[in-house]
Amino acid sequence: MKKNRVIQFSLLIVVIILFFTTYYSGDKDNIVDANKNSSTKNASKLIEETSNIIENVNYSGTNNKGTFFELNAAIAELKHDEPNLSRLQEVSVVIRLRNLRTIHIQSDKAIFDKISNDCEFFGNVKITEQDNVITSDNLDFFNSKNFLHAYNNVEYNGIKGSLIADKVDVDLLKNEANIFMFKKNDKVRVKYKN
Repeated sequence: MKKNRVIQFSLLIVVIILFFTTYYSGDKDNIVDANKNSSTKNASKLIEETSNIIENVNYSGTNNKGTFFELNAAIAELKHDEPNLSRLQEVSVVIRLRNLRTIHIQSDKAIFDKISNDCEFFGNVKITEQDNVITSDNLDFFNSKNFLHAYNNVEYNGIKGSLIADKVDVDLLKNEANIFMFKKNDKVRVKYKN
C-alpha cells in the first residue's frame, strides 16, 4: 500500500511541476503578445474592409447653375475607408436643367461622390431626353460642370437620325455635343432620317 502511495505522490508532484513550468514560463508572455498584435491587426483590417449595405437609396441635390438631380438606387454600398463614395446598383437618375429640360439616366451600377455630386455610371447605360436616346458602356456625369461624358460603344437614336461613336461629350447648359472616335482613322457612323 505504501508503494502505491509513493507512486501516486510522485505522479502528483510531476503533474504539479509540469503545470507550473507550462503555465508560468517566460514564453507565455511572448505568445500572448503575438496573439494580441495579430488580433489587433485583424480587427483594424476588418474595420477597413467593413461596409454598410443600404437598400432603396435616394440622393438629391443642385448646383450653382440651376441644375437639379435626383438619384435612386436599389442598393448602395458604403465602405469605411471611402466614406464619400457610394457604390450603387440598379441606378436611375433624373436631371432637371434650369431651362426645364429633363434628362433620365439608367445603369446597372454607378459610383456616386457625395461631396461633388459627380457620378460614374457603367453597365447598360441609357440616357433619355424626350425622343433622343443614347446608350453606352460608361457615362460620367459632372454635376458641377453640367457635363456628360459618354464613352465606349456609344449609340445615339433620335428623330433626326442615329450615330455610332466611341465618345460623346455633352455640355448640358449650351446644349452642345462633341462626338469622337478613339482611333484617328476611324469615322463616326451617322444615318440621317428624312
